[in-house]
Formats: sequence, C-alpha cells, structure tokens
Amino acid sequence: MNRLYNIAILMLHGAFESTKGIYVIIQLDREASRNAAPPKVRRLDPAALSGGRATKESLSTPSARSEKNKDSVEPKIEYKITRRVLQCCGLSLGIFGCSMFIFKLAVLPGLYYLLSHLFANSATASTVWGWISPSLSVLFHGLWVVPLYVISKVVNTLWFQDIADSAYKIRKGRPQLITSISKFIADSAINFVIQLLFLLQSVLCLIIPFPVPFLGKFLYIIHMSMLCSLYAFEYKWLNMGWELHKRLTYIENNWPFFIGFGLPLAILSELAGAFFFNSCIFSALFSLLIVSANETTPRVVVGERPLRLFAVVVVITNLVLNNQIKLGKTALTTPISGSPGTPALMGRGITPPLSSGTPTPSLNFQLNQQQKNRQHHHHHRQHRRTSPTSSTGTDSMAGTVLSYQQQQQALLNRNFRR
Repeated sequence: MNRLYNIAILMLHGAFESTKGIYVIIQLDREASRNAAPPKVRRLDPAALSGGRATKESLSTPSARSEKNKDSVEPKIEYKITRRVLQCCGLSLGIFGCSMFIFKLAVLPGLYYLLSHLFANSATASTVWGWISPSLSVLFHGLWVVPLYVISKVVNTLWFQDIADSAYKIRKGRPQLITSISKFIADSAINFVIQLLFLLQSVLCLIIPFPVPFLGKFLYIIHMSMLCSLYAFEYKWLNMGWELHKRLTYIENNWPFFIGFGLPLAILSELAGAFFFNSCIFSALFSLLIVSANETTPRVVVGERPLRLFAVVVVITNLVLNNQIKLGKTALTTPISGSPGTPALMGRGITPPLSSGTPTPSLNFQLNQQQKNRQHHHHHRQHRRTSPTSSTGTDSMAGTVLSYQQQQQALLNRNFRR
C-alpha cells in the first residue's frame, strides 16, 4: 500500500511540474534580456572632474537631464520564447485547427442549407448532397489539410528546437552536444526507429482485444505519457550530451514521475477524436511542455523497479541493425563470380595476377602482331641501306637479321608477368 501511495505522489508531482512552463516563459525572457544587456557605463560629472560641486543650474541643464534619463532606462525585453510559443499555438490552433473547424461547422452546413432550398424535393437534395459532401471533403483534405499538416510539422519542429535551445542557454549555459558527428547521426537515426516502433506498440494496445474492459485504452495512455515525456526531455538531454541508452534507462527507472509528467498532454491530445485535431492540440501544448521539461528536475526513485516498456522495441531494433550489419559484411566478402570455366576471384575488386604458365590468347595475338611489325620495319630499313652489288654486306646483314629474330623469339618465349 505504501508503494502505491509513493507512485501516486510521484505521478501527481510530475503532472504538476508539466504545467510549470505556463508561468515560467515570461520570467525566462526577462532573464535572457537582462543577461544580454550590455553593462552600464557610469559617466563622470564635469563638475566632479573640475573639483567643484554640481550646482542647481548644472543639474537643470538638458544635457544633465538626458544623461540621467539614459541611466534610468531599463533594457528592452525581447520575448523570444514567448513569441515562439505563441507562433506554435497560432499556426496549430489559429490557422490549421480553425480552418478545419470552419469547414466542418460552417462551410458544409451552409452548402447543405443552400441545396435544400434549391431543390424542392428533399430526396433529390439528399442525393445531390451525398455526392457533393464526400467530394468536397476529399478536395479539402487533399489540397489544404495534408499540405498544411506537413508544413506545420516542419515549421513547428524548427520552433521547438529554438525554444529548447533558448531555454537551455538561459538556465544551463552552452549546450554540451555529442562531440562525434557520426555518433550523433547514428544516435538520431536509432532514436527515430525506436520512437516509431514504440508508437506502433502503443497502437497495438488499442487493437489487441484484452479480456479486461478498457485495459487496452489504459495501456495506450501509459505508453503515450511516456512517449510525450521522452519527446519533451529529449531536447534537454541532448543538450546535456546524453546518449540514447542513458536517456531510455533514466526514463524507465523513474517511470512514475515521467508518466505523470506526460499524462496531461496525452489525455488532452486524445479528446478531439479526429487525428488532425489531436495533432493541432499536441503541437500547441507541446511547446509549453518543452519549457517545463527544461525547468524541471525529475525526482529520482530509489529502489523502484524499472518499467521496461522500451525493452521490446530496443530488442527489435538491435536485431534489425545486426542483420543489416551482417548483410553488409557478407556483401563485402562475397567473391565475384567469373565466366564459366574460370575460377572465382577470391577478392572483390582485386585483379588476379597472370598465370606463370602459357599466356592467354589475347596476349599471344598481341605478341605475334608486335613480332610481325618489327620484322617488316627491319627488312624495310635494311633494303634501303644495302646495295645489290655488295654481297658481303648482304650476307652479314642477313646473319644480323637472323640473330635478331632468334633473340626476339627467345624473348617472346619467356614467361610474362604483370
């Protein structure tokens, strides 16, 4: 009983901490403006420099009054985080949500009212409306809702990162990101796969028919609460340089706090029922949850058993990655199959050396052509140099040609290597 009481207290504490971003935003902006303001430089009074005392006339001059006013001016507050949060809410709820709300509750009922007045017969109006209403819904979703949904997701992702970085710099200082770029890319890729598989696991809780009523919905809310907490705290933990295994271990060991922290957003984003309306609510409130996560220090649970909700998706991800690595190694070590009758090459991209035995047919053809060309050029040069009457020179030249041919033949009969 005491254990259940502690779990309930931790969940309530997490739920309360998730609302901290509502009243901390303006305070963060003021602190950021105060830190960014240049230090005040106090200017010396000319009367003090001259060794005298400032008179009433000198204080009443316009220059003295203007200097006094400049020193008393407060630094201008730049509400950067507040502006980003309002932009997220305006894009998600003001543009995206209101457009769907107006289409569902104003455009479609208005068109149906016009058709009912155009056609006297109610059956004809219902038939025409049965064709027009689905067509308008498909056009509206295809040409407006889906493109705006994609654009809002991309823009909100950039704004979420800006909010998280600004809030972290105010409280913690300079982010300590993962130093290795390759490790950061691998961490991000594996993190995306794990979160996607965990989302599918939560959807399976709704699909699987459990014997206990509402057990699937309860497990789905628990999964979504953990996922919302992971989404919110991940910006802070990445700026702290935490790797994926450390983030997952920390959230599983302190699961009561993180379930309570993500529970309000998980419930509010499921109230509308429709997917796009739920997405609008989530995007509008998630910016506040990022600020709350940056301001919150989770209460560490000592002696509590970890809730291994991510264990299944981590095992599946490891199996997929190990199979991909094995396939990559096999592709690198597989020999290239040669032509029929020739042995397979035992290395990819490595040209085998020429055999020390008989040359290949292509090499024999090249050598024969070179021999014929040399003999032709040699006979042509000797015929131009020797005269018909010098038989002695001819005999000696013939002997020279014969000896040269024998040398070339002996050279060609050697074994060729690369």
